[in-house]
Amino acid sequence: MKNDIYTLKTSELTVRITNFGARVLSFEYQGTDCLYGPKTLEDLPTDTCYCGSICGRVANRIAGGSFTLDGKEYSLAVNNGPNHLHGGLKGFSDIPWQVEEVTDSRLVLSLVSPDGDENYPGEVKVRAVYSVEGRRLTLQLEGCTNAPTLLNLTNHAYWNLSGAGTIDTHCLQVNATAYTPMVANIPTGVIAPVAGSLYDLQRPASLGERNAPGAIEGGYDDNYVLPAKPGVKLAAVLTNGRRTLRVLTDAPGLQVYTGDYLPLKRGGVALEAQNYPDSPHHPHFPSIELRPGETYSRCIAWEID
Repeated sequence: MKNDIYTLKTSELTVRITNFGARVLSFEYQGTDCLYGPKTLEDLPTDTCYCGSICGRVANRIAGGSFTLDGKEYSLAVNNGPNHLHGGLKGFSDIPWQVEEVTDSRLVLSLVSPDGDENYPGEVKVRAVYSVEGRRLTLQLEGCTNAPTLLNLTNHAYWNLSGAGTIDTHCLQVNATAYTPMVANIPTGVIAPVAGSLYDLQRPASLGERNAPGAIEGGYDDNYVLPAKPGVKLAAVLTNGRRTLRVLTDAPGLQVYTGDYLPLKRGGVALEAQNYPDSPHHPHFPSIELRPGETYSRCIAWEID
C-alpha cells in the first residue's frame, strides 16, 4: 500500500497527515507549525516513532505484557522495559492505513487488524476520520471486532505552540481533580486527588517551573482522570502566551507526557486522550474490552487561537 501525505485546509489552519500510522505531520496556524516531530515520510525514523500517530490496538502500557480475557491469558510483546506499550512491536502507528476518502477538509482512513495481530485476539476493523473546520481539527475513531478483544486508541501528537525550542515556556491546565498514581509507569490502582500535589494542574502551571529542582523527577508521564460526563468535554488547555490550544474529548483519561526522553528533550508535550493505562489489571478502571456487536467510539479535537 502506498504511503502518501494529504493536506486538510481552512482559511486559518493547514494540517498535513500521512496514511502511514494515520499520523498528523504538521498543524500550521498563523505561519507556525505547532507540532514536534517528523515532517516528511523520509524523516520518519527506522525504529518506532509515535509522533502524531494513532496508537493501538492498546495505547499506553499493559503491565508484564499479558492480560486475561474470558478466562484465557494472552502474552504480548514486551517493548517498554517489562511492559507492553502502544500495541507492541508493530502497532497501528507503524503500518500504512487504507485511504477511503479525501477532500479539502476531510480524510477517512481505515485499517483491518487480523486475528492474532501482535497476539491480540479477534479481527478488528478501525476507521479514523480527520476533519478540519475553522481553527479546529477533529479526529473521530471507530472500531468493531468479530471476537472479544481489547481496544484503546489515541493520537500521540507532541505539541509545541512556539514551533521550536522546548515546552518550558508553556503553561498547561488539565480539567481533572484526580489522577492514577504510578510506580514505574504502571498505575497502582489508586485513584487519588490531585489537590495539594505536584500533579495538580487545575489551574495553569508553567511546565518549565514543574521541571525545576524538587519538581517531578523525569517530568510528567501520568494519567489524569477526566470528568465522568457524557459527550465531548474540555480536557486541557495549553498556552505559550501567544497561542492557546484546547483539547476536547469524550475519553475518560488524559495521559500527559512532557517529552523528557525525546531526541530534543521536552521538544513537545503529548496530551493523549484515552482510557487509563493497564486497564485489564484494574477492574474498577473504565473497561477497554470490545465484543462482537459493539462499536468502539472515541472523539478527540484540537482547537487553537
